[in-house]
Amino acid sequence: MKQEQEQDVNATTPDKQIGAAPAKSTKSTKPVKNFYEPYITPPFLYHALRFFCLFVFHTFSRLRLIGLYHVPTKGAFIIASNHLSWTDIPLIPLHLRRKVVYMAKEEYFSSKLAWLVRFLGAFPVKRGEGDRQALRAAEEQLKKGNILVIFPEGTRSRSRTMAQAHAGMGMIALRTGVPVVPVAIWGSENSLKKPGARVTISYGQPMTLKPKGKKVTREDINEATELVMHKIAELLPPEYRGVYGEPGTTNQITPDKSEKTDSSDSASD
Repeated sequence: MKQEQEQDVNATTPDKQIGAAPAKSTKSTKPVKNFYEPYITPPFLYHALRFFCLFVFHTFSRLRLIGLYHVPTKGAFIIASNHLSWTDIPLIPLHLRRKVVYMAKEEYFSSKLAWLVRFLGAFPVKRGEGDRQALRAAEEQLKKGNILVIFPEGTRSRSRTMAQAHAGMGMIALRTGVPVVPVAIWGSENSLKKPGARVTISYGQPMTLKPKGKKVTREDINEATELVMHKIAELLPPEYRGVYGEPGTTNQITPDKSEKTDSSDSASD
């Protein structure tokens, strides 16, 4: 009888009393942030920051706007621009009354400015590869009726001239069917560096890009990208055009008839 009681005690003895390793306690982990879902900046804070930037840039730079009336006042569309300086990021949508979202390079989200990038409504894209998650995020934002700002070159131009663009912008435009507003900016490389530096932002006429057939092909994407980049180049002074200095074809461009055109606007000084 005593032997049976001893066996029962051993059967119910905790693991640590019979030589087994104690079970590890599980700690609750924080949910992983979804950077592909842009932060929804409170309107009051966003416009407060916008007015602050307006004050700063108009105080230290001479801003000139061309063709701002081309920018749609409602609906989803893409703003595609050349990229000379980090100041392009706030400058291009600065005079728009609607908030925008950005497609920004992944490296920004692990930098000291990650909080600001998120605050402005950016989501990451991995450069040099087909980032399907970023493409889906971009399309989702356009389906919601938002404005998407893209710098197709992928990074700032060190030579101050246009470099070869990546094809992501053309793919997004063709798959969503939203208009693309080509934007050219120059002088921003001196903004906030030289007091009174002249910065010009030229907004082109919206372009609707369509595939040749029922399905979007690689050829369609490449041609659409080239068309937009050549249009941006046309808005720039010749010394900024870089690889897009030669005229491009325009057989796939369908102007948005709801927008006015003004042939008297010139992007060159």
